[in-house]
Amino acid sequence: MSTINTISSSPYDPNKFIDRDEEVRQILTILKQITPRVRAVVIEGDRGGGKTWLSLHLHRTIFKQEIKGITSWLFSLWSPGENYHPEGKEAQVGECFLREGEQSQFKVDDFLKIIINSLQIELPPNPTMAEKVDSIRRYVQSHTDDRFVLILDSVFESDWSLIEQVETHFLGNLLTLNNFFVIVTGRGRPYPWKVPNLIEAVRFGLGPFSVDNIKKQIEKFGLSSFLSVDEIYGIGSGWPVFTEHLARVKSQWEALEAAADILFAVLPSYERAAVREYFEALSPLDGFGESEAALMVKIYKKSEKEDGRAICRKMNETRLASWKNGRYEMNQPVQKILRQYLPIKNKQAWVDLQKAAYCHFKSQAADRSMERFRPFFETLAKNHAKVLSEAGIDTLQACPERQTEEALS
Repeated sequence: MSTINTISSSPYDPNKFIDRDEEVRQILTILKQITPRVRAVVIEGDRGGGKTWLSLHLHRTIFKQEIKGITSWLFSLWSPGENYHPEGKEAQVGECFLREGEQSQFKVDDFLKIIINSLQIELPPNPTMAEKVDSIRRYVQSHTDDRFVLILDSVFESDWSLIEQVETHFLGNLLTLNNFFVIVTGRGRPYPWKVPNLIEAVRFGLGPFSVDNIKKQIEKFGLSSFLSVDEIYGIGSGWPVFTEHLARVKSQWEALEAAADILFAVLPSYERAAVREYFEALSPLDGFGESEAALMVKIYKKSEKEDGRAICRKMNETRLASWKNGRYEMNQPVQKILRQYLPIKNKQAWVDLQKAAYCHFKSQAADRSMERFRPFFETLAKNHAKVLSEAGIDTLQACPERQTEEALS
């Protein structure tokens, strides 16, 4: 049974929150300014960096303890899996957490309703959207000594048509006020803002935890781990989402299986298994295009033919891979975990993929039409030859005649 189906992540608890002091300090500094020049903050980070917990920590704890006269709202616009409920049993006042399948149903009116209800604003009969926004604006304007903060969590992964509506009808209006602020978090390709305040936002990323912070996490969660702290760090690369799960497992294999399950819990359940195969197949490569996607998935699935363009598009949509340096690249946590996981799960498949990659790049290096890229392809082929050699595979026998061409046909 898949580990992620039996272990649910713990909900946010201020007593279990670790680090992020510098990020919190920067945000509080902005909010405490009398005439703030910047009124928007964008927090970026890979899957499992703790963006949602930081959002909850700001909304439920920091803004209540560290600064007076602040009203905040938290909208988490995308769900990282059916077993992840960081809000606890239910959301609190001024919060909204969308689950799988709810994103397309959530409208700007739903968004405004939560804000208006929390402020106890009285509206005229049958108000228009403009009247609702204006009522919020007038309320904020009339409380000049207070601060109002809208936290939009998981924006880049969410339904961009909703974000466009929120930006057009709400953010562009409210961000002209000196006491209204927006904090945005997201993973993957950034949303292309049009409002100047969001274009000029302060930006910072959430990096992985240190070994010491992982140790603190385990202690604060009250766990007694089978794996050492260094082993947990080695598998999860310091990303906090993994620590609790990896501290509960009873073997290295179970840890890798749990880590892989956590990564792909972000995908809709109906397509999770199929898309996961794409990532497993392409994990041996540092980067890939459509031809590599078609080849590697075909080898892995032992199928007749695969659509490289469709594979790349689907992987890009997950925000677990993105276009960088002229090719698609997986997020580092995803690639590192799958490179540990797949050779144990199916060593022969791992060897077959390494062979296919070696032969493909060797063929590319020999292609005269791509002569100027020859050193690049030679380096890639050499890297895969090294992996094969370490596995006891003779590269002279790795490429039967026309293997690569047939795989791509």
